[in-house]
Amino acid sequence: MSQHGQAASVAVQPSIRFSREQSFLGALILVMIMLNYLDRQALSVVAPVMRKELGLSTMQYAYAVNAFLLSYSLMYTGSGMILDRIGYRVGLAAFVTLWSIFSASHAMITGLWSLLLCRFLLGLAEPAGFTGAVKMISERFQPAQRSLATGLLNVGSGLGSLIAPPVMVFLTLHYGWRNAFFFASCVGLLWVPFWMSATKARAAQAAPVERSRKLSETFHLLRDRRVIAYLLTRLFGDSSGYFAMFWIPEYLVSSKHFSFNMIGTLGWIPPCGADLGAIVGGYLSSRLVLSGRAPVLSRKIMMTLAAVLLALGACMQAAESIVWVLISLSICTFAVGMWACNLHALATDAFPRPMVATVHGMAGSAGSLAGIGFNTLVGYFSSRHEYGTVILLFAMLLPCAVTPLWVWMSNLTDEEVEAA
Repeated sequence: MSQHGQAASVAVQPSIRFSREQSFLGALILVMIMLNYLDRQALSVVAPVMRKELGLSTMQYAYAVNAFLLSYSLMYTGSGMILDRIGYRVGLAAFVTLWSIFSASHAMITGLWSLLLCRFLLGLAEPAGFTGAVKMISERFQPAQRSLATGLLNVGSGLGSLIAPPVMVFLTLHYGWRNAFFFASCVGLLWVPFWMSATKARAAQAAPVERSRKLSETFHLLRDRRVIAYLLTRLFGDSSGYFAMFWIPEYLVSSKHFSFNMIGTLGWIPPCGADLGAIVGGYLSSRLVLSGRAPVLSRKIMMTLAAVLLALGACMQAAESIVWVLISLSICTFAVGMWACNLHALATDAFPRPMVATVHGMAGSAGSLAGIGFNTLVGYFSSRHEYGTVILLFAMLLPCAVTPLWVWMSNLTDEEVEAA
């Protein structure tokens, strides 16, 4: 059968099942995102020990998180533009190498300013993990497969968050927090040759005409109401993921009186919710697409459900028992996983493929900048022990974020996206 005939067959009879090549690519990006999150999550785990040794306050820790988010927000757009020009193969290899080196540099931190520098450098490289993976998914997967494929990103992020507490606590207790950073970071360098080898046959890059189109239209994207809707959604919604990423260990210690050893033995439980949410959210979204609903509509439905679940789980944080604290946080992270896999899939459904990484990167920048403000508020209220206010703000994020999608995001078919 010709390539045209195969494409027509896929269009008529879409399937969720991945091919062998798709499965291997999916496994590689899952591992890549897992390492990405292990590196960025490492600081939140060792923060109680590191802050005590270096004499850093809670607000200074918040400044360090903001340093990461500032560079992360700037390079989210930059990495998208770079990846749309050079392709996901070489781009991801370069960025993974960089963030592994920058993460290992945390072993040399001596005080606040060196901590700020290390976090800033790490933030320059890490956003490319998601923009590169989303670009690859838009090119290698069909609409009915994309939410499951982007769900792998969230499984990877959840696994990274899941293994970070026990791994970093173990390494810190046995070798010190500096060596913990170094050992955890070096694993990323081992991923690069596997990626380059697996994608060698797919090394062809975008045509020159597509590149010139991307450059000339980049600054006109904000006139598109679909782009505006996506930007606003990430502006409000990304902070939910940043809270789960940077603050849950600190929150459990400060607000719920967990010990450092308890973080190592129980801190892996809430991230499991994100993995499960990504799988369930991706699968249900794909089933909606197969049932005949437009991909964009399917993502919006699942993201609305995620917003409801997050608000419910946050309200349950009034509980004091360890069991219910962990259950309610797991509901929140389940919602974050369900939200994120559909959020990333939405970018592949709503925008032309040559622009996917650029739009995704611009929206990621908006979300990161908003995350700086939210993180500052969390640091301020946490330092005043006003954790109820923190949880209230957390509960409001996704309901606010999903609203622009229903107002401005039209339900395009895949054919319309291809013709754009």
